[in-house]
Amino acid sequence: MTANFSRLAAQMPDPLAIAGLFLLAGFLITRLALPHHPVWRFLFQLACFAGVTIMLAVAGVSPSVATVRVGWTLNYLGISLLKIAWWLFAAWLLSGFLRAALIYKRQPRETILLQDLLSGAIYLGAVLAVVAYVFNVAVDGVLAASGVIAIVLGLALQSTLGDVFSGIVLNLAKPYHPGDWLILDAGLQGRVIETNWRATQILTDSNDLAIVPNSVIAKAKLINASAPGRDHGATVAIRLDPGVAPARCCTVLETALLSCNLILRTPPPVISVRRLDAVALEVDVQFFVSDFDLLPLAQNEVFDLIFRHCLSAGIRLAPPAGSGFALAPMAPRPSPADASRRLLDRLPIFAPLSDDERVLLAEKMTRGSFKAGDVVVEQGAVAHALFILTAGVVVALQGTGAKEIEVMRLAPGDCFGQAGILAGATSIFQIKALTRVNVFEIAKEDLAPILQERPAIAAELGLILAQRQAMGKSRLEELALPEKQGDTLAERLAERVKDLFGLKS
Repeated sequence: MTANFSRLAAQMPDPLAIAGLFLLAGFLITRLALPHHPVWRFLFQLACFAGVTIMLAVAGVSPSVATVRVGWTLNYLGISLLKIAWWLFAAWLLSGFLRAALIYKRQPRETILLQDLLSGAIYLGAVLAVVAYVFNVAVDGVLAASGVIAIVLGLALQSTLGDVFSGIVLNLAKPYHPGDWLILDAGLQGRVIETNWRATQILTDSNDLAIVPNSVIAKAKLINASAPGRDHGATVAIRLDPGVAPARCCTVLETALLSCNLILRTPPPVISVRRLDAVALEVDVQFFVSDFDLLPLAQNEVFDLIFRHCLSAGIRLAPPAGSGFALAPMAPRPSPADASRRLLDRLPIFAPLSDDERVLLAEKMTRGSFKAGDVVVEQGAVAHALFILTAGVVVALQGTGAKEIEVMRLAPGDCFGQAGILAGATSIFQIKALTRVNVFEIAKEDLAPILQERPAIAAELGLILAQRQAMGKSRLEELALPEKQGDTLAERLAERVKDLFGLKS
């Protein structure tokens, strides 16, 4: 058997030359022909490495056995270069395999530091193997010399090494991940983009990229606004007229929060009275949003709706603490005629009207009231009046089969019924009172001459209608074919068909 193998080897071309060709092919083809095919690239690298190993075995060369040098012959140089290339090829292959395995199991940006550390350890092992098995140098002496060099470099690179080791600690402890929103004690806040061996990259709320050294983050007091869940809470302080009972103020604030579209219903908002004196009633309003990015928009909506509901309820805002100003005596409540006129003055859509036109229109407005649960406008019905909400909260619902989807909530100052007024079209929403509500109605025949003379009002009403229809379509698309754990696509499609046609399971 050994004789046959030797005879076959003698008839073959030089195996060392073939091993060199395998190395060259493995480098060029993977770089030029397979740059975007990681699986095929790895398989071709593995095949080339196997070919190099077989050819070295045929030539009687073992990469793990030191080569005895008898002069600087061409054969010795060729064998040494092939052995060096074999060890580096093995390190390259193993490093690529580990990187692919880590990316397969987890997100690649989370494991960049771990990949770099493992790759560095693999290549360091390959270099030590080259020193021992190619140059026939004792590794003990090399390690002793490298220890002295490491001490010198460590003293010179204390800051950089501090960042590296802090990055290792952060990578093991994992106080945050890419995508989380961080708030540092230095006032910096933003979303984590990437964590590498030296620093953490944070995209700030001003859309700037902050590079924060890992050693700084390891020492800082940080708040992860995305953990343990994505929802985030915020608290705003409101100062109200102390002449109104705290219970009534809290009820109005609860109604204002009930009309918000951007805050979460669970956990529910919390209203707590912090202080009451002769100057102001101080109230803390806590609410939650589904993601930290929504906090500015939600906070703006909360302030706007609190103002509108307090204005509707006749509750005034108190001056700031320490300002020295006091609230003037409460003016008598306006009559219904004055209330309708003031409402027209406050609404931006009626800004093009002159004072005389507002007076005439206010005289034609009628007042209506609905209790919680009443349907103001049915879905599919044609509204023959424009409704202006003056108090309370109504909800716009869209029915799809046996389901009702909440699209949005309306607060004092909002109007509805534009589809019937502008085009005689049916309403795509069901408008239902969520609390006790008061509305003013403007009949179509009273509003039609104004719309003809003031096209800007019609354009504004049309824009509001288009926005709400787009919102309703978006909600339907979001809730279409909802994902249920364990349900197949066919089962979800069947449930959707049953909903559309009102079939019972």
